[in-house]
Amino acid sequence: MNRPADDQWRRPAPAADGADAEQAAAAYPGPPPAVPPPPGWHPEVAPRVVPPRRLPEVDHDAIDAAEERADRFTNALGIAAGVVLILIACLQWRT
Repeated sequence: MNRPADDQWRRPAPAADGADAEQAAAAYPGPPPAVPPPPGWHPEVAPRVVPPRRLPEVDHDAIDAAEERADRFTNALGIAAGVVLILIACLQWRT
């Protein structure tokens, strides 16, 4: 699909004598000159006024106990749901 707005970006047709590369090299002025930034161009770094607070201690034993209780509850709930589904399946199969 060729639009008229894209014509400026189209590669020129190659010349028969191969002078396109030389002409393109002569037309390219090169990259712009590198100018160093002025001194102090970046923002000032503010010193930290208040040191960070100390985090509370973590009770790993309490966390492990709560995780074990949650695991037991989840397993018991799954077993109870399985028993209920088996009972419902047996009642449905019987009728």
